[in-house]
Parts: sequence; structure tokens; C-alpha cells
Amino acid sequence: MDQLLIEKFRNRINETEYAWKTFSNVKGRNQWNCICSAMDWITVAVNGIDFMHGMSGIRHGSEKTFDVLTLIMRIALIKEGIEQLHRVLYGTSEQYRKDDKIVWNGDPFGQTDNEYFEILRACFGAHPINLKGFTNSNMRQFASWPFMGTNGFSVFLYPSNSEEENLILSISFEQLEKYALLRYQHLTDMIQIIEQGNLCVRRMREVETSI
Repeated sequence: MDQLLIEKFRNRINETEYAWKTFSNVKGRNQWNCICSAMDWITVAVNGIDFMHGMSGIRHGSEKTFDVLTLIMRIALIKEGIEQLHRVLYGTSEQYRKDDKIVWNGDPFGQTDNEYFEILRACFGAHPINLKGFTNSNMRQFASWPFMGTNGFSVFLYPSNSEEENLILSISFEQLEKYALLRYQHLTDMIQIIEQGNLCVRRMREVETSI
């Protein structure tokens, strides 16, 4: 993941006073602060991110499990940061890529990409001991400690209902990377918005100096 992209975005944001003047007071709301927070957390999340394509064997209790959780949390920060920047720069309340079914279009629960990502985040470390029933809303599910299974890095989902069977949920690191990149690369579009605003500021300066 190219860290230069978020650095380019930050440089464009700070190039002129356009962004600060435009977003520091939008109907009484300081959206400039939101931009600064999003830039900082995206930068931290992207710095040194490892999609773990080379991970193989894993034993019970391995610290690699927490490396996977760290990766998922990094992606969650990128996702949220991009969504906030999109909301501010596009002046919308719509969530970016809300209804996408591109990355996990064959997932076993029939969810959107965002919903399925939240399932993975929950099961692989965010709150694995207290999960809602993904196949039956009337029960709870509990995730096992992750293990390396036939389909890769996986967990068992144990049901609270004695009549239900265990499920296996697996992670594809390639799909996680695709999910993250689809959001992160939206910075390219938002850079263009900022560049247009900066251009207007520079032209106004030229007019003022020519008078």
C-alpha cells in the first residue's frame, strides 16, 4: 500500500488556506478537525501495513493471531478515515461504498462487503466471545482461537443453540488487501477536489496582486 498517497493528500490539503477556510466552519461545525484526525489515523494505519501473504503455520497461542487482529484494525481505521474524508469533501451523509458486494460477493452470510468485514473483525479478535448469530438471529456464537485450516487462517464458530452445527470462517489476506485498497485509493479522487480548490485560491491571489 503506497504511503505516498496519503502524504500527497496531506500536502495538497496544506498547500493553501482553501481547505482550512472552507471546512473550519460549515454551518457551525468544524469539519477541518475531522479532516486532520482522518489524515493522522490513515497515515498511522498505512505505515508499515503487512497483508501477511506469506503466513503459513500457526500454533495455538501464537502471537501471529494478534498480528492479524492488528492488520484488521489498521484496515478498519483506513476505512473509517476514508469515509469521514468522503463525507466532508463531498458534502454528503452517504457512507462511501456502503452497498458494495465486490470483494466477498460469495460470502456465506450474503452480506455487503462492509458488513462482512465487520464479521471478520469481530470473529478474529474484536469481540470473539460474544457474537450475534450470523445464520440465526435467535442465538449467539463464540469464536475459537484462530488456527491455520484447509482454507487458510480460520476460526470455528460455536453456536449457543445445541441443535446448530459449528461453522468455520476463514480469512483471505488477498481479499482484505483488495477491500482496503478500494477505499484507500479514493484519496486520488479527493486530491483532485482539493487541487481544484487550491487552484481557485491561487487565481484569486493573482487577481489581487495584479490590481
